[in-house]
Amino acid sequence: MSEPERLLTPEEVAERLGISPVTARAWLRTGKLPVVKVGDRGLLRMRETEFNSYIRGLVAEQGREP
Repeated sequence: MSEPERLLTPEEVAERLGISPVTARAWLRTGKLPVVKVGDRGLLRMRETEFNSYIRGLVAEQGREP
C-alpha cells in the first residue's frame, strides 16, 4: 500500500519559500499556489508534490531568456 501524500501547512510553505506565513496563506487563498482545503473548517494545505512542481517551474522560468 502506498503512503498518503504529504500536505504542507502554510507555515511549512512559508519556511520553504522564505516568505511570511501571512503571505503564504494569502497566496493559497488567492490561487497563486495550488490549495487543498481540509476538514470542516477548510484548513489550507498544499500537496508536497505540487509544491515541488511549483519550485521546478520557478527554476525553469529563471533559466529562460527575457
